[in-house]
Amino acid sequence: MKRSSAPNISAPLSRSGARRKTSSFINPICVAATISVLILISLGGTLLFFASSGNHSNLESPVNEKEGESQQQQSSQLRRQQSADIISEEEKRDPTNTQGLLIRADQIGDIRIAFRPDLAGPSSIQYVIDVVEAASVASKSDGDHIHNGVKCSRCNFYRAEPELLLQGVIAQHSISSDSVSLGPCPDKLPPQSHCPEHDPNCGCHGPIMTKGMVGWAGGGEGPDFFLNTFDKPVDWWEHQHTVWGELDEESIRVVESAYDLPAHETSMRMLDKPIEFSIELF
Repeated sequence: MKRSSAPNISAPLSRSGARRKTSSFINPICVAATISVLILISLGGTLLFFASSGNHSNLESPVNEKEGESQQQQSSQLRRQQSADIISEEEKRDPTNTQGLLIRADQIGDIRIAFRPDLAGPSSIQYVIDVVEAASVASKSDGDHIHNGVKCSRCNFYRAEPELLLQGVIAQHSISSDSVSLGPCPDKLPPQSHCPEHDPNCGCHGPIMTKGMVGWAGGGEGPDFFLNTFDKPVDWWEHQHTVWGELDEESIRVVESAYDLPAHETSMRMLDKPIEFSIELF
């Protein structure tokens, strides 16, 4: 009987018998073929492992991807909302597009202050607008729902001098008044000489104040301010105050009603209970 020329043809049926028969003679081609098969099996196992790992990752990723997509959508929506808010607020930030500040005080009523950039310059108006904007953003992030203006971190009246002034503060902790420039000296006044470097106008920063004018207190740049209700020009204050706003007649009457509130005397007449207020632009 003629033997088969393929010595390993029956090996898959009995690997141990094939190994015994070929143990005395090793065919180089078989060795090479065997090594190749082993390499392929090893490589296949490695690929299968990574493929299996990838499949596990894919099983978990749809949940994470959905969560990620949801978070990304929320983040994108928030960025769009913030972007929209910034655009609209930046339009308001232009002092020429904003007429004034509305103070809403439940205790006494509404006070409308028309901006006077012609007297104060733009920086005082910009500061007030920035405070309103920052307070608005803070109110939204805190979840406050305020229909009559927005709360700010320091907005209240604390001093009331009957027939003369109501003084308070308008401030938001994230906004500094350091960028506010004092008002210009009226053109009709002669220029001063030998002024200090920090105050080149020598205390000349605005007009003689008349009834209804609103200015920064203490000859400074805020955040403390006052509303003047004196019937005659307050010439003893001279030109030291930066005037950035003006009241209408109804607002003057609201301010004057605060003079009847309980107060105590120190070096100034301080309200027993400060009048808290919210703010908005008009």
